[in-house]
Amino acid sequence: MLVNHRLTAILGIVTICAYGAWYYSFGVLLDPIRLDTGWRESTLASAFSIGIVVTGLGSLFGGRLLDRVGHRTVFLLAGLLSGISLGVASIAPNAAVFVVAAALGQGALGAFGFYHVTMATVVRLNPQAPAKAIAVLTIWGALASAIYLPLTAVLVDDLGWRATVRVLALSATVAFLAAAAFLPSTKTDQPVDARGPQPSMREVVSTAIAPGAPRWFAAAVSCGGIAMSTMLIYQVPTMTALGLPAATAATFAGVRGFAQLGGRLPLTPMLARLGIDRALVVAFIAVGSGGALLSIADDRPTALAFAVVAGFGIGAFSPLQGIKSQELFDADSLGATMGFYGALMMLAGALGPAVAGVVADVTGERRWASAIVVASAVGAALSIRQVQRATFEAGRAFEANEVEH
Repeated sequence: MLVNHRLTAILGIVTICAYGAWYYSFGVLLDPIRLDTGWRESTLASAFSIGIVVTGLGSLFGGRLLDRVGHRTVFLLAGLLSGISLGVASIAPNAAVFVVAAALGQGALGAFGFYHVTMATVVRLNPQAPAKAIAVLTIWGALASAIYLPLTAVLVDDLGWRATVRVLALSATVAFLAAAAFLPSTKTDQPVDARGPQPSMREVVSTAIAPGAPRWFAAAVSCGGIAMSTMLIYQVPTMTALGLPAATAATFAGVRGFAQLGGRLPLTPMLARLGIDRALVVAFIAVGSGGALLSIADDRPTALAFAVVAGFGIGAFSPLQGIKSQELFDADSLGATMGFYGALMMLAGALGPAVAGVVADVTGERRWASAIVVASAVGAALSIRQVQRATFEAGRAFEANEVEH
């Protein structure tokens, strides 16, 4: 079945801007903001962590809203709320205003524009080829850090961090509003009553954390969130602390984003050879290995190795998570279900940067962030192994029941 590449490209650009405008770019902005304002690193890292919490909680609402009223309303809200909030952050006179505005802006981008929204939307716009559409969408998404990390580094050098934040916010706002205007309606844009009864959020959550494979998958997503959020915010600061120039570190972080294509382009043969669960284990092993390489990335060859290995792992995880969710759960509540998993990933992920920021303030050592990445990735891989076991046992129980009857 063919994918509608024009519509998927629009969603791909939304995904690039949603992730790139703050979630990826903040690691480049961290030191310029700290040096210009004198605000503590732990305060700035906490702003990012609070934003992850807002994203996580908002993802529940964003996914549910997507199921009830469709993507146009969701993208309209994303564009307006993120633009206003990050605009306020760019003129913040003190740390308190910055933390609140930045967290709200990050939360709006994440709750209404991350993969739980764009993947569910691309599935509905490509009902005959959902897995292929997700794969194509995440190839677009892989360009987010490759575009925004070096772009942010250049803008900061030329304009300063405040003007840079305004440019980044404007790019996301334009992308969201354009998507709201040009993407066609789907059945979720119809009134709820015309689409039959929808499961309650309580029912969605109960299904998503049901004993067995769903619960272990939730654990894997949570651990993956900790690993990725910690890596994304501390990849540039860690390489800079190890001695690489800031522009060089940002460039390798951008290469890491581009290297995500290495986990997405071969997705079909990888799934055919390994199956989805084993492919997820391989992805998490790569994320953990990338975290280990980051702790010693004090020269260009090691930084390049980090970029390639970590890029592959993160690149593979994002589409595999969506495909696994689509395999486990009903399409009509996919927005809410993926919103719940997005919330888990973000809420758990908030812990990593916050802890790493406090440790960096106390010890002056940023490489503890790498230890957090490695430990979390190992936990995610072990959880996926339990998903495999639970799936196997459920299959045996079903076969035994069929034989009995």
